[in-house]
Amino acid sequence: MSTKYRAAPRINILSAIALAVALLAGLGLTGIVHAAGSGGSSLPSQQSRPQVDPEQSYRDGVAALSAGDYKTAEKKFGEVLSISRKHTEANYYMGLAKIGRGKHKASVRYFERAIKGRPDFIEAREQLALVFVTLEKIDDAQEQLAAIRALSENCTDETCNEDYIKRIGVAVAKVEAALGAGDGEEISLGPDGALQIAVLALAPRAVGADRYGDAVKLINQQRFAEAVSKLYQAQEIIGPHPDILNYLGFAHRRMGKFDQAQDYYTAALELDPDHLGATEYLGELYLELGEIKKARRQLAKLDQLCAFGCAQYEDLARLIEVKTSIRRAGR
Repeated sequence: MSTKYRAAPRINILSAIALAVALLAGLGLTGIVHAAGSGGSSLPSQQSRPQVDPEQSYRDGVAALSAGDYKTAEKKFGEVLSISRKHTEANYYMGLAKIGRGKHKASVRYFERAIKGRPDFIEAREQLALVFVTLEKIDDAQEQLAAIRALSENCTDETCNEDYIKRIGVAVAKVEAALGAGDGEEISLGPDGALQIAVLALAPRAVGADRYGDAVKLINQQRFAEAVSKLYQAQEIIGPHPDILNYLGFAHRRMGKFDQAQDYYTAALELDPDHLGATEYLGELYLELGEIKKARRQLAKLDQLCAFGCAQYEDLARLIEVKTSIRRAGR
């Protein structure tokens, strides 16, 4: 692929970092789901690992980024990613911290990780496109612009609300303006709507816990796409938390997005290797994929974790027995 090169416009760093605290508003099992390991729809504080509390580091990083302290933000998001490498928001904000320090080339991989974790992450695609313009990789910027436009084209009344469509329009306009900027002309990432969004991004943890509780209620109603939107909001405020990641995995699995579901379960277990819910649900995912041996390994792990028995062990054991009986009957 040939790449057209030209002098790179300058990025207005202060207005770029106005997006640092941008909160995704989001898009938009039968029976009752138990909040495995979380005690219903509440969201307990997680036990931190020695020296690093990923949730606290995340919120410290957001605060530093919003204050223009890019070096501290870079350090804090690095702490988060050392434990939860694929965490979508932490990768996005690390990319913005890199931009704040003038490390545009280094920011690319973080925006790409954020997009891999969430292909409809408009802000991440927008920032990546603008970085590509700065690096004079115009074809790559055009590719991201096309991807942003495709998000709009693929929208339905059920998957995209008015706010989401508006954000797509803003992103398209900014990238188009950057691509059309003259040599040395400044790229402005104006703070339109950023102040209102920033208030939620920096909201108290309790607000994120409320979003999580709302998501659990939606899951119990089998409204999985809406639940995912609430979980994204909870994660944006709180940062890495195994219960949030566990339910993101559950909701994606119920929507048939098995690869994403497995990534979320894996991320939850990275934060809490003994998380009962993620251990059970990963076993259920393996059953849906026909991988009974892997499901049995999850059951064996639950047997070790539940010294006096637990609902997660009983549920997975029952499902394995059902799956095994169906296989026997089909022989």
